[in-house]
Amino acid sequence: MANYTELDFEEIPEWPLIPQVVMVVLMVLILQGAGYWFFLKPQLEALEGLAQKEQTLKTTVAIKANKAATLPKLKEQLDELSERYDYLSRQLPVQKELANMLASVNEVGLKNSLTFTRIDWGEKQNQEFLYRLPLNIELTGDYHNIGDFTQAIAELPRIINFDDIDWQRVSQESSTLHFRVRAYTYQFKPEVEDEK
Repeated sequence: MANYTELDFEEIPEWPLIPQVVMVVLMVLILQGAGYWFFLKPQLEALEGLAQKEQTLKTTVAIKANKAATLPKLKEQLDELSERYDYLSRQLPVQKELANMLASVNEVGLKNSLTFTRIDWGEKQNQEFLYRLPLNIELTGDYHNIGDFTQAIAELPRIINFDDIDWQRVSQESSTLHFRVRAYTYQFKPEVEDEK
């Protein structure tokens, strides 16, 4: 049995075959380990980072593509909401129309054979985006005429909502009713401010 401990590194070509093979295998393993550690591992880490970045970008692109696909539908909904807003805002009076609204309510009442005992605007109430304008109405008349009056008010071009309704007979023997209501209409604040 040969003594491999006495082998000199400077005489590797003269070593027996088995130590030479072991040395070559050892050198190959060392070179492969060094190559992996210093070259291949950083490349693999960079590749893994790029794969994660690609996945993030794919997700972002999918989200943006989804948003882009729904954009026409959202624009359609926005246009519809804008039309509704314009329609509703045209139904709300501006300051200079309040006297005409009062005259219209009075005219509707007179057409329905009603007698007004009171019709006037209350104090403007501040709300978040609007002013709420109370309209105090007191009148007397027949039950059916009052019903026709309320229907005609609902058909006016400006919004008037009835609230706090109270009615009672003028007397026990009479079929004439005394009708008291607090109605409301609304104004957009910017329209009111523009006219001041």
